[in-house]
Amino acid sequence: MPDIKFTSTGPLWLAAWVIYVLIYCATLAYLLNRRRFGTHERILWFLVVTFAPVIGILLFFLISEDDKIPATHAPKSRAPLSDTTGTPWQSNPGHTKDSAS
Repeated sequence: MPDIKFTSTGPLWLAAWVIYVLIYCATLAYLLNRRRFGTHERILWFLVVTFAPVIGILLFFLISEDDKIPATHAPKSRAPLSDTTGTPWQSNPGHTKDSAS
């Protein structure tokens, strides 16, 4: 019988390993910076991604919700502040110092 050896020292395996480690680290960094996750959820996802890495990473990105705030809840933009000098009642003609109480 022929002697078949499987080695993991080739450049293709090295590239696959480096890509996997980068995806794993990026997933953990993204997980730790999620705003919507509490401590318990972060620990749970960390354990899932660590002990079942391929399935855990896929599940994390498929199941978890996005951090984006819907447009209906986004804060409205404000008008820029004017460059006027002086007190607030001087920059608003309808407002006087006496009525500022």
